[in-house]
Amino acid sequence: MSNNDENGLSRRSVLLSAGATAGVLGYGGTNVLRSLGEGEEVHDVERFLDENTVVSGYCSPNCRGHCPLDIHVRDGQIRKVEPQVPEREEFRRACTLGQSHVHRTYNPNRLKYPMVRSDWSPDDPNPEGRGPDAEFEQVTWDEALDYVADGMERVRDEYAPESVYFELGSGGSGINGTIFSRLANLFGGTMKSWSIDINVGLGFRRITGDGYFNTPTNMRTDIKNANTIIIWGGNVFRSRLNPDARFLLDAIENGAKVVAIDPVYNQTTAKADLWLPIEPGKDIHLAMAMIHAVLEEGLEDREFLRERTLAPALVRSDTDELLKTGDVFEDGDDETPVAIDEETGEPVALEPETHGEYALFGEYEVDGYDVTTGLTEIEAAVADYSPEAVEETVGVDAGNVRQTVRWLTSRGPGGVMTGLGVDRYVYGHIFGQAYAILLALTGDYGRSGSITGGRFAGSGFASDYGTVEGSPGARSLQQKGILSAMEGDEDPPIKMMYAQSSNFVANQMPDRQRWLDALENLDLVAVADIHHTPNVQYSDIALPASHWTEREDVTGAGEHPHVMYREPAHEPLWDSRSDNWMLAGLAERLGYGEHFTRERTELLREILDAEDRFTFEELQEKGTVHVETDEVVFTDEFNTPTGRLEIYDEDAPSEGDISLEVPVPMEDRTADDHELADEYPLVFMQGHSRWRIHSQWAENPAVREINPEPQLDINPKDAKERGIEDGDYVRVHNERGEMVVKAKYNDGYRPGLVNTDQGWWGDDFVAGHLNDLTHTEVSDAIENFAFYDTRVEVEPAPEVDTSRYDDPEPTEWLEERPAGGDD
Repeated sequence: MSNNDENGLSRRSVLLSAGATAGVLGYGGTNVLRSLGEGEEVHDVERFLDENTVVSGYCSPNCRGHCPLDIHVRDGQIRKVEPQVPEREEFRRACTLGQSHVHRTYNPNRLKYPMVRSDWSPDDPNPEGRGPDAEFEQVTWDEALDYVADGMERVRDEYAPESVYFELGSGGSGINGTIFSRLANLFGGTMKSWSIDINVGLGFRRITGDGYFNTPTNMRTDIKNANTIIIWGGNVFRSRLNPDARFLLDAIENGAKVVAIDPVYNQTTAKADLWLPIEPGKDIHLAMAMIHAVLEEGLEDREFLRERTLAPALVRSDTDELLKTGDVFEDGDDETPVAIDEETGEPVALEPETHGEYALFGEYEVDGYDVTTGLTEIEAAVADYSPEAVEETVGVDAGNVRQTVRWLTSRGPGGVMTGLGVDRYVYGHIFGQAYAILLALTGDYGRSGSITGGRFAGSGFASDYGTVEGSPGARSLQQKGILSAMEGDEDPPIKMMYAQSSNFVANQMPDRQRWLDALENLDLVAVADIHHTPNVQYSDIALPASHWTEREDVTGAGEHPHVMYREPAHEPLWDSRSDNWMLAGLAERLGYGEHFTRERTELLREILDAEDRFTFEELQEKGTVHVETDEVVFTDEFNTPTGRLEIYDEDAPSEGDISLEVPVPMEDRTADDHELADEYPLVFMQGHSRWRIHSQWAENPAVREINPEPQLDINPKDAKERGIEDGDYVRVHNERGEMVVKAKYNDGYRPGLVNTDQGWWGDDFVAGHLNDLTHTEVSDAIENFAFYDTRVEVEPAPEVDTSRYDDPEPTEWLEERPAGGDD
């Protein structure tokens, strides 16, 4: 390990040196890339590729686009990135971020060498030394991997294998997550299951049998066949501009009616035929009002309800459970529900995908049981939620609610395109349940033009490469449980973290200070990443990962019907390595080397060995391969115990003493009478920005020239009441923390609502951090973090130093980057 003081590098010092990098990247005849920290020649990339080469690539962030890219390489360097034309040409696309990979690949903020925190050692971890002031020293790869492997073994021996936390983030798609999980399962460590953006999906899943991250729907190319599209809690023309907007525009050109439900007037609401400016957190109330309007006006699709839902299923008044054939017939069972044949008045078995003239409404007595139909239970649940009754509560004109319902029920197929906004309220899962019932009433499942959610059908590749047989397996904890284990409240506790493609703990998690405090209980934190993120700054060992453009890889497209191949544009720069290379090295040190393949192409062949729709050679040659994917989902029996849409859920969870067989509107901090409402009167949202994918691209100077600093969107009325002028710096605070940012007057945010886009890094704030304001409280039913259920107050900031924004450091290196063409 080097002990030279000149090798101590903090993230702040790297960023500040960005303006002095002219010549560092070697634009002369030798095209030599040099290290910012060392100034020494690393290697000559000119020798790797011939001039004017175009290689296949794809974008890897968690944006659900997964765009195929053409990477133009000349003289061994990337000169230009542009969209690749895949086999299905309608999926040709690439956003501004995806086309700026040249700036990410050659960014001075790249991690260049394995590094160890200067005041860390295995015998004296000094966890208090992590953070903004930490400095790092360069070490060799052997030293770095030895430290990590030795730390894993030491923690396993002293505590338990589960005390090693394998933190896999969403910062890159491809095979690396598979390899990471393979090692975690062999070791027997702990991995997370999600506590983010699963609220609506899991509520929807209780009705349909499907849903997790958002809710499944037909392929994007089917949007054009929808006649009414309700966009609920998502800004398609901002955060989903690249993957979804063009297909939505196709529907609009075909005459679709678009209704936008959002508390913010934004790029999507501006294009809608009707905007329902809902009060924050009132989405369940509005969904109930729509169900009420459908039933009150007799607009339900009765044929669909009889054939594919539990609308006619009988519910026992004594137990609130479904009446089963075993309760009524000698040859019955404990699973099949019972309905009433409307023509005969007799009970009959309610099989999946079976039409009958079943009674949809009413109360009955069957073999001594008092029963009602499932649809009658729904009707009773929404009885007090007419559009007129909730008009003031939800902030939406009752006539517009009824107009939306009439469009949805009278114009043919359509539905609800969900964003992720409602996921971020404590009780967002009840909204998932409610709107799934609404679409059951309109019959919008299993047909072209129906939209049942926001996660569009796509593809993947077949593989039987995964956990090694006989592995002990990893403990799984939701992220709230991970925090508890880091704090020592789970047995065994977490004492070490190895993070890959993740900026969670130090930047993205709610109640950030609590996570940073919990981090001090860990003996070792190792982070593998491409850039010097906040997570890296809170690590003990930093491992430089190669950029996506530098590694061979394969991915399924997720939400479009292709499998994609990535060819490296050149060798990994500086001393970076692929995550697979690191994981294989750790596996060898831990005694699992036989289960890992270092050679990348050989590994990809192994992973794709089970695929019979295409060959690896075909994928290499074409770059993208189209794989057949169902355009329309939900055409078969539903993945529920009854095979039907379970609009009445007999196995429902509870929230406190409220059982949710049918939806019940509930709120947390957005409620007007919440105990914090007087002290912290403003609801604080953290929307997605077009300039970042979560926290990725925050370090990209090309983007930062457009979007230089965080700001607080605030209605001028709220600002003026507090003596705040447009452009003033303000202190945003609550009982947990604060941040200081510039105020931006924005009439698109209704009074009482403020916003700072998520994804900014700690150094970007004058003081504090937006996630110092959020909290980790979750519902009883689903441990989903509720970022938007946050209350704050805003006041003029005390005098602060804003020179970083007033007089930013120049980025000469960016100006000298080749832009493609004939330059």
